[in-house]
Amino acid sequence: MLRLVFGALRRRGAQSLAVFALAALFVAVAAAGPLFDAAAAQRTTAADLAGTTAADRLLSVRRPVATGSDPAAALADFRRAAAAVLPPHHGPVSLGLTQTLIARVDGLGKMVPLAYRDNACDHMRIDGACPAAPGEAVVSRAAAKTLGRPVGGEIELRTQLTGAGVPLTVRIVGLYDRADPGGDWWADPSFAPGRIAAGEETVDPVFLPIGAFTGMLAAPTAVYTVPAPPTLLEDGFEATAYALKSAGFDVTAPPDALLAQVSGDRAATRRGVLAGWVQALVLCALALGIVGRYTAQDRRPDYALLQLRGATRARTVLLTVWQQLLPMLAAVPAGLALGWAAARLAAGAPAPVRAYAPAGIAAAVAVAAGLALLVLADLPLLRTPVAELLRRTPAPGRRGAALFDLLLVAGAVAALVQVRSQERAAVPSGFAVIAPVLLALAAATLLARLVTALAGRAGRAALRAGRVPAALAALQYHRRPGIDRIFALVAVAVALLGLAGGDLLAGRDARADRTAVELGAERVLTVRAASHTTLLRAVRLADPGGRDAMAVALDDTTDPPVLAVDASRLAAVTRGAGALPAETAAVLAPGRAGELPPVEATGLTLAARNDSPGPLRLVVQLSSTGTGAAVNVILGPFAPGEHEASAPLAGCGAPGCRIVALALAGPGDEDGKPAVPAAASALTVRSLRQTGASAPVLDADRLGDPRRWRAVLTGPGIVVAPSDGALTLRMPPPPAEGTSQARPDTGAYVVDGALPIPAVLAGDPPRGWASGEPTVSPFGSPAQPLRIAARRPVLPVLGGAGLVLDLDAVQRALPAPASTGTLQVWLAAGVTAARAAAIADRLAAAGVEVVGSETAARHRARLAEQGTAFAGRFRLLSAVAGLLLAAVAAAAAVSVERRVRAGEVRAMRVQGVPARATVTAAAGGQAALLVLGTLGGLAAAAFAGWAIDAPVAAFVDDWHLTAPPPALRPGALGLAGLAALAVLAVASGPALLGRPGGRPGAGR
Repeated sequence: MLRLVFGALRRRGAQSLAVFALAALFVAVAAAGPLFDAAAAQRTTAADLAGTTAADRLLSVRRPVATGSDPAAALADFRRAAAAVLPPHHGPVSLGLTQTLIARVDGLGKMVPLAYRDNACDHMRIDGACPAAPGEAVVSRAAAKTLGRPVGGEIELRTQLTGAGVPLTVRIVGLYDRADPGGDWWADPSFAPGRIAAGEETVDPVFLPIGAFTGMLAAPTAVYTVPAPPTLLEDGFEATAYALKSAGFDVTAPPDALLAQVSGDRAATRRGVLAGWVQALVLCALALGIVGRYTAQDRRPDYALLQLRGATRARTVLLTVWQQLLPMLAAVPAGLALGWAAARLAAGAPAPVRAYAPAGIAAAVAVAAGLALLVLADLPLLRTPVAELLRRTPAPGRRGAALFDLLLVAGAVAALVQVRSQERAAVPSGFAVIAPVLLALAAATLLARLVTALAGRAGRAALRAGRVPAALAALQYHRRPGIDRIFALVAVAVALLGLAGGDLLAGRDARADRTAVELGAERVLTVRAASHTTLLRAVRLADPGGRDAMAVALDDTTDPPVLAVDASRLAAVTRGAGALPAETAAVLAPGRAGELPPVEATGLTLAARNDSPGPLRLVVQLSSTGTGAAVNVILGPFAPGEHEASAPLAGCGAPGCRIVALALAGPGDEDGKPAVPAAASALTVRSLRQTGASAPVLDADRLGDPRRWRAVLTGPGIVVAPSDGALTLRMPPPPAEGTSQARPDTGAYVVDGALPIPAVLAGDPPRGWASGEPTVSPFGSPAQPLRIAARRPVLPVLGGAGLVLDLDAVQRALPAPASTGTLQVWLAAGVTAARAAAIADRLAAAGVEVVGSETAARHRARLAEQGTAFAGRFRLLSAVAGLLLAAVAAAAAVSVERRVRAGEVRAMRVQGVPARATVTAAAGGQAALLVLGTLGGLAAAAFAGWAIDAPVAAFVDDWHLTAPPPALRPGALGLAGLAALAVLAVASGPALLGRPGGRPGAGR
């Protein structure tokens, strides 16, 4: 039997090769699905981790330990206990100890975290020495300034602020700066920089050697920090967290938002891969069915011979199975290798070993399904009479074709309905998963019937006109059985390729638009600075031309959120979706007229009249124009009547200070601090000048100008009355009996810029604006008046809701910001990496620390590694596989048809048809099939895109701030058509260029 099988395979080498190629593609597609899905899951999880903050991608485990006399051994025991509970991981482990004591500075308690951490000095730039012996410490420059201790100084620490117990004294041997402030090593919250919370100030960690953790430091908290394992995020963290807490550990894990992002990417990848997988498998089944039908027709004489020789039906079926099974089994290794390589290339990473078993199962199912399809195509011939089998042309009879087409159209309608009901779903379900292939297949099937019918009419018309080659080509096309199925397969493959390419281009454009909105600039540096003033000054020194860099401060805690930018540089630095037009940016910084001169002297002299029965003082509040530091000068007390008084001023050397406010104060409390003046107290300021200078800083014109002064907008405040060349500050009358009133704000604030502050608004205004003027309290300051100069649908960073203000106008309007918010420096698109590094160095020299950097290219690359993007890649891979399937099926059909038509060609040659006409007719008919199938595919793609009419789900979340790019792209369709013609021509080229059978010269 095997000899018969091998003989049949040799006689029909082209058909056997086609079955081999289709089986290899079928197995490749089946295996590529699980392999790609697993590899893409790893990539999306890694991208989600890379796109979050360093603190969010860490897993930190803590537990109190008793170090006794051997802290190193206690820390090693802690490490073994934590590692026994945590799942396997491959990231670097960092161990540490921390315990907080209290230092008394100027009568106030400062929380001082004392810490040990592995290789701490390797992550610092130290001015001095690394601590090596107990009693030695290295502190940050900021902590040394807060504690008032230089290198060589000692810090006295206690467990209580009251001073009870024997103190612990450590000597400072070095000052450190963080070498990589935005890296993972510094991201653990147990070793975070200092902060102020609930009125208590915590300084930066003070690092000690491990031997110091004895005695008073014998009960620290041990910390085990490791990057969160991606497999832990993919599989869920709940079980691990429960096990850690049951073992007595406190856990700082990746936040729920990151876990939700990982889960969403995983689901989007799986659903998208399933959609592309099903589409490709449908095309595989169609291609195998077509090739099976054609190869079965080519074996009709064999079946007739077997019946004449008395072969049983079982033996015939067995011979059929072996003829199909052998090339399919031979194709399995090639298909598995091709599927692995395709998944590796498309996912950009090899699949984990755990995906090999599902891929093998899928390949086995594909082989079984392909074999069943091929055998089913032969089964009708077993019941066909010998006389019918010996016919050169099989009798037409496709009674089930119309029913199949009807069911196909019904499935396409059902898919379309589900697509419309899931319009914004990132991961479709049900029939919507294969909606593109069903719609394209329905359209291609109807087009195939139409083209076949038109070919018959065109052939008859050409024959009447005497155009023999065209008539023969058209009539052969019309009469060829199954040609409409080949047309439909080619058209669907081209349509899916065009749609997948359009989706990929649309996703690329959507990611670019989103990056422009979320990032704001081509490169963004996240920085730390003491104040907005420090940041503005540093950026202007780093980029004096104003074309490359811009200072930015973000406060997302207000309603609405506020983005403060250096508006004079906004148009030069920002580009893309969400960017403000130049004319809109210009209204944010209209300029300042009548700016007060800077104060640079060492003292101030005040002339004022006290109109109160008791003594008063005046607090002049200033801000350094170089650093933004607050400087206060207290003048007085003044008894009732006219007075002139002076007070020293420190901290206002070049470039000087600006006056922020004049605040009324009482004679002072027990500690000498200003007290709230009595109700109805009043002080009239006549002039304020720098000591030793003749020209006043505040003269009669400035003091008496009502446009120059204002009181606080919200809450009780003093009465500010500028008139007649003087400024009168008057406390409000006492509250009515039985009522209470909050402590009034006693300041008269200088209007040293545009007020109300011009702003650009996106989104709906807050409800509070409906009952009054627009105000905002950015960076923890009192409310500031606003003027909405323009409105935009989308703003950079803020998206669809927020305010953009001028940073310089904001910092001049704010009396004393409680926080700086998130500080950034935006760099323009033309800034190279070397130029960005130079700007970062200049910022550092000006006192601004760069703690992170992000570029638009990296942001787009991370978005391109979301689950939806990987799903789009697999759909393109499936579409390419579909095109190859269609090319192989078309080539197989050509090969069979050439032998079937050879006798017809010889007969026509005998009747006098020229050889050129027969060759042209044969090649022209096949070329028409390929060209018309390609054009039909483009039409089917246009129909499917129009029918679905849904934007590409480019992201896992519900991003809708930028208009989704159109998914139907003429460029993508054109490239798909050219690629299809090239592939189909290569596959069918030998048949197209071959000469049909016949005796040369016959009929001449």
